[in-house]
Amino acid sequence: MNRIETMQVLIAEDDALINEGIASQLIRLGHTPSGQAYDGPQAVHLACEQRPAVAPMDLQMIDPETGREDPEAVLKAARAIQQRCPAPVVVLTAHESPDLVFQAAEVGVSGYLIKPTSDQELDRTIRIARARFTDFQKCREKADELELRQEVMRTALVWRKSLEGLLGLCAWCKKIRNEQGTWQSIEGYLKDRWGTTVSHGICPECQRGNAPRNRPTLGSP
Repeated sequence: MNRIETMQVLIAEDDALINEGIASQLIRLGHTPSGQAYDGPQAVHLACEQRPAVAPMDLQMIDPETGREDPEAVLKAARAIQQRCPAPVVVLTAHESPDLVFQAAEVGVSGYLIKPTSDQELDRTIRIARARFTDFQKCREKADELELRQEVMRTALVWRKSLEGLLGLCAWCKKIRNEQGTWQSIEGYLKDRWGTTVSHGICPECQRGNAPRNRPTLGSP
């Protein structure tokens, strides 16, 4: 059984011939070009619209607003994609430098390829980029889940501490003595402590007339 994954791939390359060449490579490898962008903003738009498995992008592309080549087009696009619709991005460039690699890693790029690239190099890089991105997303979900659990535990601990010990309650008017030693209504105490708003009503027993006579109302002086 063939377990090799075929992927939907978004291409971002401002040179039309190179763009088509990459599309042909992907088709030969069994992948499907899901879209072909020719500048950074178009790449971001298509990435959020199509949610591709991976997106190889040219480092330098024409800025549609200025009409000039933007040497950091892919870095800007990759940053926007990770913020809006996370997907693995692979940089395609004819230039290589440690500083460029560092910048690419900083904005969440998952792979780096020097052009021109062979079919095997392209296939290997986008597969590894996809696998690493998937693992990273799983780790992020685990971290978010752990943070949520820790927040629940912190909240529960605050509640536990706030409820420990004796709580001074007036036997007649039902006011509570707070930490400052002053008396305040139950409604005020709950509001100050936890932001809880109390709504008043009449319980079934009181409606039946079984409440004790001369019983004070909640929070009355």
